Order: sequence, then C-alpha cells, then structure tokens
Amino acid sequence: MTREWLPINTLPAPGLRPGRVFVLVEGERDHSGLRWLRQEAGIASTWNDGFDPADIRHIELKGDMDRGSGAVTHWLPIELPRFPERTL
Repeated sequence: MTREWLPINTLPAPGLRPGRVFVLVEGERDHSGLRWLRQEAGIASTWNDGFDPADIRHIELKGDMDRGSGAVTHWLPIELPRFPERTL
C-alpha cells in the first residue's frame, strides 16, 4: 500500500492510468490584499490529457482557492481491498 504522495510526473502514461486517483491540488487565494497558498486533496477522474476539470474545480472550492489557480502536484492510487463475498 502506498503511503506517500507521488509526484505528478510519476502518473502512468495515458491508457495505463487508473480511472480515478487521489490528487493533491495546490492553488492560491487572493484575499485582503495578500496571496494565500492553499493545498487540498480529493478524488479526480483521469483523462488522457489530464484530469476531469469539474473534479479539480470541486477540490479548488473545497480548499478555498481562486478558480483556475489549482494545479495537481501529487497523486496516490486508490487501493481498495477486494469486495467481500456476496451475501445475496
């Protein structure tokens, strides 16, 4: 199980990427004449040319970042255990 954030440049090539991953988004918030740096994590769908913009926007909003200021800097695979045996 991966326990460290992986740099974004280690994300597998298009076609080999997992469908969804945890991402760390870093962005900024302009407030009271100052520029505040922000970090927030969330789940994003991977596309061949990047991530679903709606997923990144959601993470920006959750992290109180200015729209469009967020960039994915790190990622983690989503490693779920096997499903339990069916009960029905």
